[in-house]
Amino acid sequence: MKITVQLQIEMGDQTTPVVVEVAALQREELTPETVGLRLAEAKALLAQTQEVLVTHQLAAYTDQHRCCPDCGARQHSKGQHTLVLRTLFGKLTLPSRRVIRCPCHTTEQRSFSPLADLLPERTTPELRYLQAKWASLVSYGVTVDLLEEVLPLHVSQTTVIRHLQQVAERLEGELGDEQACVIDGCQRDWDRLPIPDGPLTVGIDGGYVHARERENRKAGWFEVIVGKSMATNGAAKCFGLVTSYDTKPRRRLFETLQSQGLQNCRRSRFSPTAARTYVTCNCISVRKPNICWTGSTSRCA
Repeated sequence: MKITVQLQIEMGDQTTPVVVEVAALQREELTPETVGLRLAEAKALLAQTQEVLVTHQLAAYTDQHRCCPDCGARQHSKGQHTLVLRTLFGKLTLPSRRVIRCPCHTTEQRSFSPLADLLPERTTPELRYLQAKWASLVSYGVTVDLLEEVLPLHVSQTTVIRHLQQVAERLEGELGDEQACVIDGCQRDWDRLPIPDGPLTVGIDGGYVHARERENRKAGWFEVIVGKSMATNGAAKCFGLVTSYDTKPRRRLFETLQSQGLQNCRRSRFSPTAARTYVTCNCISVRKPNICWTGSTSRCA
């Protein structure tokens, strides 16, 4: 049995469709090992499909930007260089044309590259997402091994660390400014809110971590606070912070609870799971063994 996998690309301008063969498989006797696609075949098929698809997509995008968007005049080409794009299904080296801007533009930059402007990070969002998600759950080394095992990729730990740091910095920037109090409105407004399904239950724990590279053992210790928020309906969420480093503890915890439907008419139960655990901020105060939610939804327990 011979199986041929082809891609048919229709550009939508009534031109002849482009047919490209991306894989040719051969099967003889059927065994458990030959049922369906093997891992190596699937990785090769994904890589070839990605290369063909991206090449045609970017070629069409470049052609669309050959004409001036204002006057419609054709812009001349200044030359061509290569651009490396890292995707979820392989690293691609693509031709990137540089175009001379139309004289009707008054910008100082006389030429530009459409692909370079479109892809400033040179890495697709899905690859960054998967790297950040796996690296946040397992070690960097295991993340690299998993990516290379199941996808047609070759990545380094340094790249994974850098991308994870960039994602974390972007999320930190979107978190919003720290406030003395993150609770808005008054009791009259809160009474008008719909009755929630049930309470939010938050478990908080803390501990000390020692940095082994420090010469002074005491200088290398820092405290970590972690917790898990569980809504009556919906998935649980986790949060964590270093008390001596985090500058937005109130905002971080508030955003986590608000994403799970926190309302000022909703009861929230905080459960310290360690005697030394404490979190102190304007909206939450958890100390052993008392629990208090001040200025918000429930009375002190």
